[in-house]
Amino acid sequence: MTSVLGLVFLVVLAIIGKYFIAHVNIKKVGFGFLVYSGFYYLILGIISKPNILNILDLSVLKKAEFFFNFILGWTGFLIGLQLNIKGIRRFPKRYFATSLIHFVITFFIITILLLLFNKLTWIHISFLYIFLLSIVGSMGSVLGVGLLVKQGNIRSTTAHFLQFTTAFDNVLGIIFLGLVFFIYQLTHLNLEHALLVNGFAYFLVVLLALFYKYLDKEFKIVEEESLLVIGLILIVVGMARYLHNSILFLSFLLGVLIINFKVDTKKILMTVQEWEKPLNFILLFAIGLYLNFNVLGLIFLFLLFLGSMGVAKFTAGYFGQYLQANSKNKKKENRHVLYGMSSLSLAMVLDAYFTNHSQPLLNILTIIVLSYFITNALILFVMNKKDTEI
Repeated sequence: MTSVLGLVFLVVLAIIGKYFIAHVNIKKVGFGFLVYSGFYYLILGIISKPNILNILDLSVLKKAEFFFNFILGWTGFLIGLQLNIKGIRRFPKRYFATSLIHFVITFFIITILLLLFNKLTWIHISFLYIFLLSIVGSMGSVLGVGLLVKQGNIRSTTAHFLQFTTAFDNVLGIIFLGLVFFIYQLTHLNLEHALLVNGFAYFLVVLLALFYKYLDKEFKIVEEESLLVIGLILIVVGMARYLHNSILFLSFLLGVLIINFKVDTKKILMTVQEWEKPLNFILLFAIGLYLNFNVLGLIFLFLLFLGSMGVAKFTAGYFGQYLQANSKNKKKENRHVLYGMSSLSLAMVLDAYFTNHSQPLLNILTIIVLSYFITNALILFVMNKKDTEI
């Protein structure tokens, strides 16, 4: 398949995914998870690998990488657009405290356990990769909460808290990811050079946001605004790759600046949200192409990570429960939902891989994919099996 046909194939996948999400009415939680998680796209990517059906060969896959990078930028930009400082002030302070405590405790426990396993076992992981695993393991499942809310298994007050917590986890995760990339740059550059490179990147993002604000009143139709947003994201993506920085973090920063510059972003936010899920389906298709199941050591590392994450979230849940206003029984139910992983974790590892094309990152990507689908499927099964309202 040529590069042009490969790009057309990916665009068609996005359009099909967009139509499917908009028109298919899903009532069962299990089937809903398979559809909304993009599981079918992941499988399609796996069987399309060069060593299986060879729908996309290595040369096309390499040329399509920039398109995958753009989707990462789109994802980060959308999360940034949702961080309106004035808007989030309406949430109770205990929401922030509980979510932050849960994330930080989970992060440190996973980090400590993985460092301990790193010393005691034959599997050795670099500190940066442990840091990355700890970040993605600390984020709760937005999809899991959304499906349970849609099913009616969660009361409105509890749903409000869980939706905030999982969304806030994504914000914290991207911020921590930016720190990982900064540490990565310090391993290749001196402190002064790293600060200069990051300072330039942040300065350019601010200029792009100001440029958007300047042109805001000139937009007559949403299509014009969409084209500008696409252009800005492409600039950020290109800059991030050139400077070996995080696409997700810089795009997130662009979204945060634009939404807080007092411009009307309602229409563009709807457009970005509308295409976010189908574009993520393409990202899952790409992840399927990159997955590596040939390393036996992955099974052991996968079990270590899954166990570390379970222990960390269980422990963090007990610390965080004292800041919640719900009853004891309901608090336990809430913690079960947070055991599922965020879909953003997949994008984070892919972001790191596109910066440093290393085999260990592909191994980590495989572990995160397995953990994401298994944890979410198990939690949804348990919560749906109980058939209780929380």
